[in-house]
Order: sequence, then structure tokens, then C-alpha cells
Amino acid sequence: MQEFQKVQLQFADHIRDPIGNAPVSGLEERRLQIYRDLFFNNVKGFLDSSFPVLKTLYDCCQWQALAREFFITHQCSSPYFIDISKEFVEFLSNEYQRQATDPVFLEELAHYEWIELALSTRIQKHDFSVWDGETPVSKVVFSPLAELLSYQFPVHHISTDFQPLSSEGITYLVVNRQQTDEVKFTEINALSAHLLSVVEQQELEVAELIQQMQRDLPQFPEEQIAQGTQQIVQQMLSAEILLPC
Repeated sequence: MQEFQKVQLQFADHIRDPIGNAPVSGLEERRLQIYRDLFFNNVKGFLDSSFPVLKTLYDCCQWQALAREFFITHQCSSPYFIDISKEFVEFLSNEYQRQATDPVFLEELAHYEWIELALSTRIQKHDFSVWDGETPVSKVVFSPLAELLSYQFPVHHISTDFQPLSSEGITYLVVNRQQTDEVKFTEINALSAHLLSVVEQQELEVAELIQQMQRDLPQFPEEQIAQGTQQIVQQMLSAEILLPC
């Protein structure tokens, strides 16, 4: 490694963790402080805007410390600023050791807040049409701009006034970006979640979907499953979660 490269690495290590790494000799402290503040504040600014609910659950010092630990310890795999929030979710899920001051739903709430940004910036690879509300639909597909989610906590209700200490059952949500580019979250029940999971794996004729649901739920009358499936399909088409094909 050339000397200049060593200086670059030392400079970068100091900017990332000024307490644990000495600065490059000969550099003015005032200038170093500008760089330290610039880099960290840029990253923290993305966290502030991407996780507004999570941020309110910490005091300023606690949130600053969490952001600083992420900044120091996590090695980002993407060079793009827009991916910082995704990297933060991965850091919380795979690297961070939860502290006593952290909420038990930390990882799930972070993921829930990140998914809105992820879908709002997801590139649409192929054109598709949404249901017009009238034309009969014989075959459906799961929207490429939708995500089926399940959490142990009701993350969509969490706020400073509501912070559950334990799970009371699985919460199913669908988040999708509509043709207007508005991102919407829809709470669904277990039956709708199962139906969407089936369609997510493969596009199906509605008749085939009804048959599949009847096989999966033999404890219910077939006619009841048929009617329920058609109703859910229509609701999901209206919400642009399912698409006609």
C-alpha cells in the first residue's frame, strides 16, 4: 500500500471514529472538525428523516449515540446515500446489541419505516395496468410495487403514547405504491395474508386461486371460501395490491 493510501485510510478512520483513531498529523483541528461534523451529520440527517417515529422514542443523546454507533461500526455495502436507511435496518437486525433503553420492537419499527422509502424509490421495470373497477378479471398477479409484511408488534400504531412491551399476536400489513406514486399501508387479516402469499408466488386464474384456498382451508365450507376469496381479490384489486393480467 502506498503512503498516500495509508494517509487516506487514517483520515477516513478518524472521521468515522475520532475517539478511537488518531488524526493525520499536520492537519488543522478546525478543518478536521468540519469534516467530522459534515460526514456524521449527513448520515444522521438521513436517519432522522427516514425513521421519524423511531427517533421520537429516544431522547436526543440516546438517538445521537445510536446513530454514532451505526456510523462507526457498520460497513455499508452501497455507496449511495439513499441506501443509508436500508443499511441502518440491516445494522439493527444483524449487528446491534439491543440495550435496556431500546424498545423491544426496535428492529420491526425500523423496518416498517424503511419500507415506505424503499417502495417510493423502487424502479418499475415493466409497465402494468390496474383494475378499472368494472372489467371482469379472470387472472391476477401480485403488484411488483407491493410488499406483504408480518410483524410481532402492531408497528403501524406505535408512537410516544403507545409502546407495547410484548407481542399480542402477528400483525399483517401490505404496503404498496399506487399509480399516483402514493405509498399506502393496509392492515389485513390472516386469511387475506395467506391469499396474497399464494398469489405472490405465482400468477393464478381466480378459479385456480379459489381451488387452492379451498384445499388450504378444508375446515371451512367450499362456498364460503369461494365467496371470501372473490371478495378479497376484489378488495386487493381496488387497492392496486393485486393487478389484472
